[in-house]
Amino acid sequence: MGDNNKKKQKEESGALHCKVKGCKHSPSKFSFCTEHFDQFKFGLINKNGEPCMDFEKKEAQYKIHKESKSA
Repeated sequence: MGDNNKKKQKEESGALHCKVKGCKHSPSKFSFCTEHFDQFKFGLINKNGEPCMDFEKKEAQYKIHKESKSA
């Protein structure tokens, strides 16, 4: 009975990596790293870390947004 509680606590504790497949960065918000969290807010990826349906169109807009933000 005690072992089950320990397993649940490990599963519920923070993730080791970002939700996006192949990303090895540690998560900061909503289990996303900072870069992927910005993409999530912009609408490039969904809450499961998968690309949205119109990813190519939004990706071009995101690059322009990111460049204007850094300038």
